[in-house]
Amino acid sequence: MKRSIAVLLLAVIGQLLPGCDKSTEKKPDGTTSKFRVAMILHGSDTDAGWDQLAREGLDRIKSELGVQTNLLTNVQSNDFAGRISYFADQGYEVIICHGYEFGGVVKGLSAKYPKTHFIIGGFSDPVPGAVSVEFLAGDASSLVGVAAGVATKTDIVAFVGADPVPTLQACYDGLKDGLAKTKPDAKLLDALWTNSWSSPTKAREKAEGALNAGADVIYQNVDAAAVGVFQAVQDSHKSGKQVYAFGCNRNQNDKAPEVILGSVVLDVPKAYLDITKEAISDKWHERVARLGLKEGYVDLVLNDANPGVTPDLKAKVDAARKAITSATTQPAQ
Repeated sequence: MKRSIAVLLLAVIGQLLPGCDKSTEKKPDGTTSKFRVAMILHGSDTDAGWDQLAREGLDRIKSELGVQTNLLTNVQSNDFAGRISYFADQGYEVIICHGYEFGGVVKGLSAKYPKTHFIIGGFSDPVPGAVSVEFLAGDASSLVGVAAGVATKTDIVAFVGADPVPTLQACYDGLKDGLAKTKPDAKLLDALWTNSWSSPTKAREKAEGALNAGADVIYQNVDAAAVGVFQAVQDSHKSGKQVYAFGCNRNQNDKAPEVILGSVVLDVPKAYLDITKEAISDKWHERVARLGLKEGYVDLVLNDANPGVTPDLKAKVDAARKAITSATTQPAQ
């Protein structure tokens, strides 16, 4: 009897302690079920880019936190509200809406679901009841500019992007800044926008235009369409020209290793894992989480297999990275 009472007291105390792990918790109806996390993607989780990064984050959440997960892919914008409401009505504790496209919809629904923890990836505005996650690519892109300044022989560099959204504009501006600091006389062409995240043909056309204009280094952020840029640079390389490319979002160094000098990598999986941990441990607070090079979520990963990644290039990139990360870091809002 005394042993039973002691066990009961320990159980009660465990429930009262703050910050308890809720990966398995008791529901209002008295049943016990695992913490649940849903993710909604506008595109495919096999795009080898932005959306696949998100799915890999959900995989980590499931394997490392032991929670139940649900994934919806290729959801059209007119279905956003219905899909979000479905998961919220089902009592999912966390709903990850991956992409700036979801921002306005979540803003309109969050008050209706005050117990739901919303995560909006790639969104820079505050939303009640949500953590908006803005991945800051500018600093890492400035490292691309440093590397491009070392690698270019024609002194002409280009950027191919999908849409002039703030994140991609930051990529272009960062590239411009790093190039100017390393090789002030080099020219950065105006940003080449494809208006598509999924058309390799359009991306290739823009890359070919840049190469024809004399560019010998191209940095791209067109997600699934990146293969078009890489193909254009590969073809130019095969013709005997010394040309290079940079990947973005995922580590794309193995996609065309003979021409890719490096990739700006966004650690989306770690970001979503860390924020979900907050929800489980009752440390959640709504905010805009601005995550970049200084915070350890975005970086330039050089392709050491490419001969163009010379000791001088690596040294200059390392020095620039150190200068950025040693600067005073402002706390995330």
